[in-house]
Amino acid sequence: MKRARRLVATLAWGWAGLCLLAPVFANAASFDCQRARSKLNRLICSDTALSRLDESVWNAYGERIRGLSALQYAHVRERHLLWRRSRGLYESTVEALTHEYSSHLAWLKHPLLGIEGRYERSGLGSTTAHLDVEVDVRSPRAADLRGMSTAPRTIAWQAPVVHDPGSAPSHTVVRPDNSIFLRLQPQLPGGAVPISEPCEFELTFTGDEVRLASNGECNASFAGSYTRTLRD
Repeated sequence: MKRARRLVATLAWGWAGLCLLAPVFANAASFDCQRARSKLNRLICSDTALSRLDESVWNAYGERIRGLSALQYAHVRERHLLWRRSRGLYESTVEALTHEYSSHLAWLKHPLLGIEGRYERSGLGSTTAHLDVEVDVRSPRAADLRGMSTAPRTIAWQAPVVHDPGSAPSHTVVRPDNSIFLRLQPQLPGGAVPISEPCEFELTFTGDEVRLASNGECNASFAGSYTRTLRD
């Protein structure tokens, strides 16, 4: 009788311990940690904070893709899947993987992610200019812009932009409506400066379209309507 009671007590304690541990393993990550087989998944499940980050990224991606246009969705999905395939390939510690996850989560939640991508100038029978926008995960409302024109001559430009409500109009800013004003000197390939005076760019983003207005020598090379496309 005493032996039976001991057995029941042992089983009860064991079951209680499993009940306490089960929620951590089953719900901490975007997958079932009890079925984790790969080295990467076991590493994620070994750290509570990292496994919660994994779940946060999963939820953030689901929230982000809602309401996107087809091209916006394709861009975000492509970048997200590329990250999932490459995460952990070159990092083998919890600390490094946590940094990688945190950076990707910041990208998914970035206020300017909707304008990230490649845009090609439309009309005129052929595409002679394109624009690349990439958000900067180190700062909200910050992004890097790069442009290239091949007609009437090959000119390139690039500029970091950031939202700064206190800046003067001549500074590079992202406005609350995601329109961008910047002033710079585009470059010829090789580093020469072909433009005699700084060019002003006014970029207005609307869905999958960008309207770029410019002045002086930059006008013929860059001004016009640009349409979002997928990178090759």
